[in-house]
Amino acid sequence: MNTRIRELRKALDLSQREFADRIGLKQNAISYMEKGGSTVTEQNIKVICSQFSVNENWLRTGVGDMFVENDRKQKEFFAIFDELSPVLQDYLIHTARELLDAQSKMDNQKKCY
Repeated sequence: MNTRIRELRKALDLSQREFADRIGLKQNAISYMEKGGSTVTEQNIKVICSQFSVNENWLRTGVGDMFVENDRKQKEFFAIFDELSPVLQDYLIHTARELLDAQSKMDNQKKCY
């Protein structure tokens, strides 16, 4: 698991300090963890998975995808949404509804053939 934590941090393009800050640890704890000098606690596993939308099975065993993709996309979307002005938030909602309608029409056309 220690090497997967390093692999995850690199995939996120974060320094040890940035990774540590995001999960409430110190940089030296991450360094020690990545070198295999420290056992990863249950609490750290839960925080890492929650903070970065990581597949817990992958983190523990190396099996499966690194990320729980849908959660990650939702978090990114809501973070962007929160940064927009109210007018642009309304525009984004309107556009999302139009996309949903277009998808529904495309799905219906596929069923007809």
